[in-house]
Amino acid sequence: MSTEKKRELSLDGLKTFALLLVFALHTQRGPEVTDPCHNAVFFYAARCSMPLFFMVNGSLILRKKEFPFAYYQKKMLSIVRVLAVWGAVTVLYRLLVSRMGVLQALKEGAKAALAYTDVVNLWFFYTFIILYTLLLFFFPKIKKHILKITAGLGVVCVLVDAASLISIMNGGFFVQEAVTQRLRLWTWLFYFCLGHVLSVYDLKKISTPLICCAAVLLTVLCTAGQYRLCWIVTEQVESNYVYDNLLVILWCASVFLAFRRCGRLSAPLARLAGCSFGAFLLHSYFVDALRLRYVVHGPWQSFLSWLALSAGCWALSWILGKIPVVREAVRY
Repeated sequence: MSTEKKRELSLDGLKTFALLLVFALHTQRGPEVTDPCHNAVFFYAARCSMPLFFMVNGSLILRKKEFPFAYYQKKMLSIVRVLAVWGAVTVLYRLLVSRMGVLQALKEGAKAALAYTDVVNLWFFYTFIILYTLLLFFFPKIKKHILKITAGLGVVCVLVDAASLISIMNGGFFVQEAVTQRLRLWTWLFYFCLGHVLSVYDLKKISTPLICCAAVLLTVLCTAGQYRLCWIVTEQVESNYVYDNLLVILWCASVFLAFRRCGRLSAPLARLAGCSFGAFLLHSYFVDALRLRYVVHGPWQSFLSWLALSAGCWALSWILGKIPVVREAVRY
């Protein structure tokens, strides 16, 4: 198998892996941030999902030699199509499943398209719109100075995290809470660039077994650290504020590199990549319709619900992908 093919397999496998972890974030906790996790270990171990998702996209986009307007336009139209289609699906869902009135369902559909709903929250598309717009104007400079930009953004992340820790020590909360997740550009641009850096500068002097061991060890440390900091100290289960932490950055980097080095091991997950986005979109509706956050309790129930939800959504996404009229709705 060629080196390029292994890389494609590893990125496809990593994308599927990241989306599976997103499912865990949505099924392993209760409905409120002050409710305990059904499965705290799985929930906090899945926190690396969104950084990995941005790293995969950064690796794919920044490998290009140029970022012309035609490609930018194609990406924007694709995003608009997905937001419009799933905004419309949300209207139907609210009418038929939630039994809302027409006006309220239309409002919910608009909120879904604008990524301000808990049913199918596509906030990251708006982050990508900003990132792609930056690339349209500054792609050559970003590519030329990628190491300096990544290092600079990394320093910003660590400083923001330090400010959060100081705030928490003084009885406050994470400073990132003041900025909605889609606009934490210092974080997402950092991971976007980091994915490219780790793909180009593969740290070949560090052996694959050592990287895999580091990924496992950092997973344990970061899972325990999140539980301690978020649930025990701040008494809130949500941990999407920890992405700026240095240990979390090293964790995400080690998982990314482990997948990059083990292309063949990524092959089973890579085969699911074509249906992964559709499965992601569908799972949100099932979590809401089945009220999984309310009716599932305990680690085993929540794990089995995640397993069943993942299998069901991927199967349904595959079936929908075979129907020409709806194929584009489950692809991105």
